Amino acid sequence: MTEKHVWPKRFFTAMDSIYIPCNYCKHRIGNTITCTAYPQGIPKELMLREEHDTPFPGDNGIRFEPKE
Repeated sequence: MTEKHVWPKRFFTAMDSIYIPCNYCKHRIGNTITCTAYPQGIPKELMLREEHDTPFPGDNGIRFEPKE
């Protein structure tokens, strides 16, 4: 079973001032911290990367693609 990622509440208060590529990716599911690659929660380490254009553990080959 995949472990669900738990984010500290204070992280969300700072999200508006941080560039998070996930916000602009077509794979993101609504206004959540989940996506097609990580339906149990996007790993914090990945969300804070500049881009998700190279393999990351557990992404099943799904990478950043801009929203249309």
